[in-house]
Amino acid sequence: MSLRFILVDVFTDRPFGGNQLAVFPEAEDVPAGEMQRIARELNLPETVYVLPPRQEGSLRSLRIFTPEAEVPFAGHPIVGTVFAMDHEGLLSGEEGTLVLDLEASTVPVRLVRDPATGALSNVVMTQQRPVFLGQFHRQDCVAEALGLSLSDLAITGLPCEVVSTGLPVHIVPVGSLDVIRRIRLNPEKLAEIQDNLGFSDLFVFTFETENPEAIVHCRMFAPSYGIPEDPASGGASGALGAYLVKHRAVQVEPVTRILTEQGLEIHRPGQVLVEIESRNGSITAVRVGGVAVVVADGRLHASSLVGD
Repeated sequence: MSLRFILVDVFTDRPFGGNQLAVFPEAEDVPAGEMQRIARELNLPETVYVLPPRQEGSLRSLRIFTPEAEVPFAGHPIVGTVFAMDHEGLLSGEEGTLVLDLEASTVPVRLVRDPATGALSNVVMTQQRPVFLGQFHRQDCVAEALGLSLSDLAITGLPCEVVSTGLPVHIVPVGSLDVIRRIRLNPEKLAEIQDNLGFSDLFVFTFETENPEAIVHCRMFAPSYGIPEDPASGGASGALGAYLVKHRAVQVEPVTRILTEQGLEIHRPGQVLVEIESRNGSITAVRVGGVAVVVADGRLHASSLVGD
C-alpha cells in the first residue's frame, strides 16, 4: 500500500512561488498516530490530511500539521487544499460556498470559477471575527529578537499586538523595506518572548512595498512551529487586516481590501488578498483569498511507517 499526496504552491499563480503545501486528498488510510511524523519527514510549512466530514453539511474535514505540531487553523492550507481537491476532481465542478471542518471550527470557503472555462480561479475563506488579545509592551525585546533597533519599530507609531482570527498572531510594525530586509533573528530574545506570550512567532510588516499595488510587505517567522520563515501566510494576513482596520492605519471602507506581498526575501513571492468588513467601528467579517497551483504529486510507501 502507498499513500498519495499532492504538492501545491499557494498564494501564487506560478510554480515555485508562494507557500508550499502537501495534501493527502484521501487520508482515511493514514494512521492518525503517524500524521505528525509524516509532516516532519516532508518538512514543508504545512501538511494537510483530508478526511470525511465530521458534521452534516460539511464537505470534508482537514487536519493540519507543521513539522513540529498540529494546528487548529491556518490559511494557506485551506486555499491550497481546495485547489488540490479540485485538481483531483473531488469537487465535481462545485461553485459558490462550501464548508470545511477544522479542529478549531468550521470554515466557509467560496469557490470562484472562470465563467468561460469553469476552471477554479480563486478561493476565499471566511475567518473568525478578530479577537484582540492585547498589546505587547516590550517593543525593545521584540526589536532585539529581530536584530533591529527600537527606533525601527517605534517610528511607525503602531503597537506590537497579538490578534487572532483562528490562531494567535503577534503583529509587529517596522518603518521600511530596508528595515524588514535587515532582520536577523536572535534566539535568546525569541525565547524571552516565548516565556512572556507562550509562543515566539512574529508577523512583521511595513507599508513600503515592492509591488505598487500591494498595501503592505510582510515577513512571517514561526519558530514555535518549526518554520524558520513562512513564504505566504493566510491566517496571519487576516489578523493583520483586522489590526490595520482597528488602528485605522489604512483607509477604512465598509469593505476594506488589502493586498499583501510576502516571501520575496526567500525567493518565493506570494500575494494574499484580505477583505475586512466593518460597520460602525466594529469588524463584522474577515475574508482571505488567493490562488494556488499544483506542482507535483508523490507516494509515501506504507512500509516507511513501520518501526519507531
